[in-house]
Amino acid sequence: MNDFDRKWQACATRARQAPGSDEPVPLGFTTRVLARAWPTPGSVASLEQIWQRLTWRSLAVTGVFLAVCAVLELPHLRDAKPLEPGIENAVAQLVWRL
Repeated sequence: MNDFDRKWQACATRARQAPGSDEPVPLGFTTRVLARAWPTPGSVASLEQIWQRLTWRSLAVTGVFLAVCAVLELPHLRDAKPLEPGIENAVAQLVWRL
């Protein structure tokens, strides 16, 4: 409790030193301090914060997905014929029958 009193006195002193403040503590000071210290449980995050969280998560998931794809493709990196043209030749040879 002693730590809270010290912090409260420091905040009140800074509030009294604010320009245009003739009162001992400005009106609404206590309410503003408590509102910032303990957000209400029903408070909703802004849409920007939600998008930022989703963006960072999706970037992480995409990065992991690309890393997994790279690891799976690594053994086939030096294949001499990566694509066999068998299907292409079959279509080209049989197209005259249609």
